[in-house]
Amino acid sequence: MDRLTPRIRDYAWGSRTALAELTGRPGPTDAPEAELWMGAHEGDPSGLSRGREETTLDRIIEADPDGEIGENTAVQFNRRLPFLLKVLAPEHALSIQVHPSSDDLLTAFHGTYADRWPKPEAWLAVTPFEVFAGSRPYAEVVALADLLGAQGFSALVQAARSQSRPMHALLSALLRLDADRAGELVAQVCEAAARHTGDETVAAMLRVAEDFPGDIGLIVLLTMRYRVMQPGDYLFVPAGVMHAGVRGVVVEIQASSDSIVRAGLTSKRIDVAELLRIVDTDRSMVPERGSRDGRVVSFPVDVPYFQLHQVLPGAEPVVVPGAHRPRIVLALHGEVVLDDGADQLRLASGDSAFVPASQERVTCSGDGTAYVATTGLAH
Repeated sequence: MDRLTPRIRDYAWGSRTALAELTGRPGPTDAPEAELWMGAHEGDPSGLSRGREETTLDRIIEADPDGEIGENTAVQFNRRLPFLLKVLAPEHALSIQVHPSSDDLLTAFHGTYADRWPKPEAWLAVTPFEVFAGSRPYAEVVALADLLGAQGFSALVQAARSQSRPMHALLSALLRLDADRAGELVAQVCEAAARHTGDETVAAMLRVAEDFPGDIGLIVLLTMRYRVMQPGDYLFVPAGVMHAGVRGVVVEIQASSDSIVRAGLTSKRIDVAELLRIVDTDRSMVPERGSRDGRVVSFPVDVPYFQLHQVLPGAEPVVVPGAHRPRIVLALHGEVVLDDGADQLRLASGDSAFVPASQERVTCSGDGTAYVATTGLAH
């Protein structure tokens, strides 16, 4: 097992205090800190020391894929670690995103995506976390349009009624508006929304509007399901589902990929045709709780790329889940002690470690909470 050096990503939407507090550093920081990365993603692989060598996790895996990530994982995922563990700490909303499935990638135009891997992901709330995820039923959007009384929005909502997929038709209509009409619609809807802040979705959209004035993504948010995840809530986001984190702290696990299409709240290009090809406007996401076995809480998902477990604090050692598979262990809110029978590794809050597949039995104890990322591929 090796101590990792995680990477901090300083995107503008990040917090100047949240990650610093979790990792025991003084804050506020000079620049926003949006994400803490732990993995072998080629964009910013975690550092580690093995023996006297300072190296990175991707290089360690490349040198001995069978020993580091296991033969099965190496075969299925082309000798690469298929997951990336993160801590996300947005202070401002992220762009509205959709990720493709494996089948979507096979039929996409060359160059549409940054890589050829799908990007399902899941969030486990550390603090209350605001998120828009999945689409609302069409009937709810009709009711919201009636509440707001914004004529332009109501007209688009009603025009979609006769379509076989009204939510998809509404999204298409919104994203195909020219810039002038989109700006007029957003201004009209925000003016109407200011009179109805008792609706939590409307109020959340108006808070986002402070950072994205005039962005058509604000109207897209009104077609999505708004939630406030509570600590311990878990939300799996499969391919095709629109989502946008807004504020709070979550542990995120995702397939190691950059395959993204955006739907708003961004200055980057929106590939409307590709978005409409892959988006699933029939999914309404609901946070869940994990299943507990002793001090281990598991959050199962139906994808092979990742699996997330939580080991709750306790003095008695607990076997770290994921034997015969690669694991990354993150400590939060206290100290976590890893023990492989020969050595111990003490992780303070914000520290992390890589446990190779060849290291079958490792135990965990301490007054901190351990987040264990591994593959969903059984031995």
